[in-house]
Amino acid sequence: MLERPDDLRRGTGADPLSTFEQALRDRVPSREALLAEGKAQTARQRRRKQALGGGLSVLLMAVALWMADPAWHSEEVRTAVGQRDSLTLADGSQVLLNSATHLRVERRLRSRQIELLAGEATFTVEHADSPFIVRSQGVSVLDIGTVFNVRSDARGVAVAVLEGEVEVSSTQSPPQRLYNGQQVLATGGRIGAGGVVDRVRVTAWQQGKLRFDGTPLREVIVDIQRYRLAPVRLADPRLGELRVSGEFDSAAIEELIELLPAILPVLVVRGGDGSVVISGL
Repeated sequence: MLERPDDLRRGTGADPLSTFEQALRDRVPSREALLAEGKAQTARQRRRKQALGGGLSVLLMAVALWMADPAWHSEEVRTAVGQRDSLTLADGSQVLLNSATHLRVERRLRSRQIELLAGEATFTVEHADSPFIVRSQGVSVLDIGTVFNVRSDARGVAVAVLEGEVEVSSTQSPPQRLYNGQQVLATGGRIGAGGVVDRVRVTAWQQGKLRFDGTPLREVIVDIQRYRLAPVRLADPRLGELRVSGEFDSAAIEELIELLPAILPVLVVRGGDGSVVISGL
């Protein structure tokens, strides 16, 4: 014969179903508790998504910053008319500056860059992991372990490789490799055909000389102008086709101007403000 629990035998009146329901309530969360837990879980997921989204945004910003390669430090360097100077960069690279030259030296996030705003300079580049780039008039010169000269004036940007090689590029022309002994002239952002470097002429300024070899007078005047403040002008543009040869002292520019009538069919007229007009006979 089956025995009943003591509470039933004793007639306590306890309801087994009620006892089961209470035990079930103790083990199974209530609707309110489930809702509260659901809200809490949703909030945790939202915070995780926000944290993930914030981290992704920071990563994207870091990548964009790296690609933009911003300058975090820049320095202006100038030489006066008639002055030459030398500069050692933070990475050990050497720069020789010609008269009336203006450079902006930039330290960037992932590159070393210099903007040649005007004048002429020779760069002897120290090897490093970050690229070395010289910019001028929309033209970029990327060093590939070398010594090179860059001139920037009214004639355009002239690049001459004295050792090693460079890559010259612009928005107007595809990249062009130049090797030891080669040079190129870019005008209006367009890179011309390469040629052979006249090393003596290209580096003459470093010895305080101007060297011309059948050079048109209009180009001679551009070089003369770098060494004087007052302007030198041609009365007739056709005179610019006259040719000049010889080596002259850049510290004696006024003597060179006075010498022009002796080597060319021209007259030199000086103004009270120091300006010079060159006219034909």
